[in-house]
Amino acid sequence: MFTKARLKLTVFYSLFFFVLFWSFSFGLYIWVGHSLGESYISQVKKLHDQTGQNVGEFDDSKVTVVTIAGEVALDRLANILVIFNAGLLLIIPITSWFFARRTLAPIKQAHEQQKQFVSDASHELRTPLTIMLGELEVALQKQRSNKNYQQVLSSNKEELNKLSTLVENLLFLAREDQNKNDLQFVTVDITDAVSSVIAHLNSKIKKKRLEIIFKPPEENIAVYANASLLTQLFFNLIDNAIKYTPSKGIITVSLVKKNKIIEIAVKDTGIGISPAIQEKIFERFYRADSSRSLSKGYGLGLPICRVIVKRHQGNLTLHSAEGKGSTFAVSLPVVSAKSAK
Repeated sequence: MFTKARLKLTVFYSLFFFVLFWSFSFGLYIWVGHSLGESYISQVKKLHDQTGQNVGEFDDSKVTVVTIAGEVALDRLANILVIFNAGLLLIIPITSWFFARRTLAPIKQAHEQQKQFVSDASHELRTPLTIMLGELEVALQKQRSNKNYQQVLSSNKEELNKLSTLVENLLFLAREDQNKNDLQFVTVDITDAVSSVIAHLNSKIKKKRLEIIFKPPEENIAVYANASLLTQLFFNLIDNAIKYTPSKGIITVSLVKKNKIIEIAVKDTGIGISPAIQEKIFERFYRADSSRSLSKGYGLGLPICRVIVKRHQGNLTLHSAEGKGSTFAVSLPVVSAKSAK
């Protein structure tokens, strides 16, 4: 696909530059010839005026200019232009080939990303559907008790919830890619937003026997944000820490104001992430390694976090080392007290 497009673009570039340089060469040759002719005519007029050989009016149209010096100059120019353009016959196609590759590179990359995204999304969508279909087929093979049917329906409901979440996340990312998410921004108290997420995840924290330490700021700090997305941001970061922190581990959520910025840091004592792949974990559907892939999830949480932070004109950083845990830090601009009122 892209090979044919590259060949077509190479031909187009080559023809364009050939026409451009040949037109320039022809124009240059005509201009130089005209300039030489004008110069000779001027010299003839001057000579006639000085010698008085031409009493009447001097007629330019009747003067035919042919000089050895002029002919030699024009011949040399013609030879140079022919050699120059002959060299371009070799140089232009090669240059055009590289220009075409450079032009198509971002398009090809976007196409490959789209193909990978569709492939990954199809796989992730197929997984819960396959599970539900398998469970239903087993349940229908023979008569079962109401309890067994209830277990199958409960399992299907769980898979449908996962499927619904996945579809919502995919829709959000697709809309963000096209800048179609119409977001309403309001003043949000950052401490309330984080504490409500921690309270929501409290049962999950207790179930895994984790300890969570919350360090709010001494003063009330507000940010101008979309409340729903801000909640999703903190939920994804803290939930991510819960997933990859072993039992009896510690998760620390701290809020620190630095001038006109509020930094929300989520630190865990989990498995950590190798520096070589820390940037990749923000790619869609990517999960760092086998130990991380064992956790339930689709690899969309962190990419969504990055998108949300970007929409709020903030910054998301990661500090981690294998076996030493990870710290995700979100920096957001603070709303002044006057603006908050």
